[in-house]
Amino acid sequence: MNWLFVVFTVIAGAVLSVQAGVNGALGKKVGTIEGSFISFTVGTLVLFLLTIFMGKGNILAAFSVPKWQLIGGLLGAIYVFVMILAVPKIGVGSSLIAVIAGQMLASTLIDHFNVFGGKQILIDWKRIVALILLAFALYLFNKR
Repeated sequence: MNWLFVVFTVIAGAVLSVQAGVNGALGKKVGTIEGSFISFTVGTLVLFLLTIFMGKGNILAAFSVPKWQLIGGLLGAIYVFVMILAVPKIGVGSSLIAVIAGQMLASTLIDHFNVFGGKQILIDWKRIVALILLAFALYLFNKR
């Protein structure tokens, strides 16, 4: 395993926690949909500038990819909208443990069935136990 990618991914997870808190506060001030729009607008502007100054790919190739590959932005918008909605109600920790539980369940099924042609990793008893423990963590995070 390349530990550098693991470290970068842990940092990305920490960034998601900060993003959830920032977006939740923004949504309380301007509204849920408006906060989602502002968040995506700022992100789009940053990515536009990065594309202009650092981009090495071919953005026009987007017209030739299978159309289902273009739904990433929609999925991201759903995530940001739900987090802006949920964080002020249940907090950053509970929101993110729920997101992680959803990610782990979906990614386990995606890997098992090799949905996107990546590395196939079959479900085994260790993964099932891990998912059960994650469900228990979700329960504990939300138990009052």
